[in-house]
Amino acid sequence: MKRPIASQIRRGLIVSCQLDRSEPLHTPQHCALFAQAASMGGAAGIRADGLENIKEIRATVRLPIIGCIRTSYHDDVPLSTPTLDDVEALIRVGADVVAIDATSRQRPGMTVSGLDILESARRRYPTAHILADISSVIEARAAADRGADAVSTVMFGRTPDTFESAGILENNLELIREIAAEIDLPIFAEGFIWSPEDARSAIDAGAWGVIVGGAITRPRILTRLFGDAVSQAIA
Repeated sequence: MKRPIASQIRRGLIVSCQLDRSEPLHTPQHCALFAQAASMGGAAGIRADGLENIKEIRATVRLPIIGCIRTSYHDDVPLSTPTLDDVEALIRVGADVVAIDATSRQRPGMTVSGLDILESARRRYPTAHILADISSVIEARAAADRGADAVSTVMFGRTPDTFESAGILENNLELIREIAAEIDLPIFAEGFIWSPEDARSAIDAGAWGVIVGGAITRPRILTRLFGDAVSQAIA
């Protein structure tokens, strides 16, 4: 029998320590240090990718971990936990919640979609906590029907059908409102959240929790944001 995801992660802020390989700090040790800092700051949980990173984080903090294994399509569209073998590996390494790309896109080289993988994972691991990464209300509804314990909006703005919505906060908030009206599952607002005000707006829109990555754990991106603002001011 499934347990509610709240039994693993309390409501609040989850810090994503998913550093891109282009980041100078992309090592298991640095990911764990970011997780430790997040714990000291009062985070409710950590989102992490990669088995070695998760092992290091698990050894460093006691916070619950949302784990995934990230790859991408040939067009660089992100993809989380593409196979059932990945799901099993994440459970074995100690991820408290497994995040699965539950978009309707077919897996590369396969005839199944993320929703199919989600459904198969639920059958194989009936007591696992599964977070469905989705990009639309339709996918959120389908993920709920196929056994997800919660949904994350992280793929909104990152799939071919939603690229044009990327980075527009009000579009993200409207998606949260629509999902909240459609399904009775916790919603994690994730993606394009750059300030405490954005995070508060997501909660007000109906999010159960907020997952923040780049605005906390990517100094390269933050430096560019501040640098662009200063350059524009002195131009």
